[in-house]
Amino acid sequence: MSTSYGDKVTTKSREQPVSIESHQLTLEGVLILTEKVNQPGLVLCHPHPLFGGSMDDSRLIAIQQAAVAKGFNTLRFNYRGVGKSQGQFGQGIGEIQDTIAAVKFLRNHPHTDSTRISLLGYSFGGSMSLAAAMDVTPAALVTISAPLRLPDLEPGLVKDAIRYVPCPTYVVHGQDDDSVNLVEAETIYALLQVEEKYLRVIKGANHFWTRRLNHIIPMILAFLSDKLNFK
Repeated sequence: MSTSYGDKVTTKSREQPVSIESHQLTLEGVLILTEKVNQPGLVLCHPHPLFGGSMDDSRLIAIQQAAVAKGFNTLRFNYRGVGKSQGQFGQGIGEIQDTIAAVKFLRNHPHTDSTRISLLGYSFGGSMSLAAAMDVTPAALVTISAPLRLPDLEPGLVKDAIRYVPCPTYVVHGQDDDSVNLVEAETIYALLQVEEKYLRVIKGANHFWTRRLNHIIPMILAFLSDKLNFK
């Protein structure tokens, strides 16, 4: 198997459309399984649904492809009201439920090691991952450009949950992010109560990771591999 981050042929041929049940709604997802059984898993959460975010975000796809090449079973999915997922935007509460449902789906898959499920979210997806972590106890958590405060969400929804994140957490943020100020990443890091927490600020990186995405992918995979004891 090629280890290229752009290995679209290999991963595309193994993509499986899946349906995920989330509180009487059905969400669409894309599952990619490795050739081996009992492998670690990674759930990827997409940007804000009201601003065009979906599981087809190019950054999530690139990370998914890299994770598959590394040997992870991966799942990305559409939040309620996005693509073919049922329902409508749930002011964050519904999306937290969706995140929990996606983690449980991958955890219960017979191909996956249920004790080694990790969670990664980009932008809004990072905030939802932080808020859902206390309910699903992932083995590791990665946020990329995650905001602490979001429009259309109940006040304090994310902030109040961060202190209960139970796992090693890697907060990645661009120094030149003009959509989510670096202060928000620093605040998230400060609120985390876990012993193993890391803040990585990337110089020259904006919110969309223009010309910087391939710089952070190896860092993210190294963190996940270490925390999931996966070499």
